[in-house]
Amino acid sequence: MKKSIEKVLGLRIAEIRKSRNIKQAQLAESINVATETISRIERGVSIPSVRTLERIGHALRAPLKDFLAFEPRSSTVRDEKEDELAKVMVLLQGKAVTDIRLGRQVLKSLFEQIKGYYRPVGR
Repeated sequence: MKKSIEKVLGLRIAEIRKSRNIKQAQLAESINVATETISRIERGVSIPSVRTLERIGHALRAPLKDFLAFEPRSSTVRDEKEDELAKVMVLLQGKAVTDIRLGRQVLKSLFEQIKGYYRPVGR
């Protein structure tokens, strides 16, 4: 099932906001809009103006490209994989390079340890 641009944009904003431990009400207050406005944007019910998107980016300390870094998807497995990779990217944003390297090394080690115990799907 293909997601609309509004929904994907809203999901990206929500992911980034949550990764920064910011509540919808806090974001709304910081950009001078109603909490319901943020909720509607994140649910893909309404699409923000470029100016509002810019203010959201400033409040979340995220460049606009982070909100718009998505492409149309073609398959469910790819959707799920890209969704999970996007969540990892959001988690890593704002981290020091040394922390990112450590995280990569931990993941690599973990995957080497569990090799043979499971069969990867959706590569």
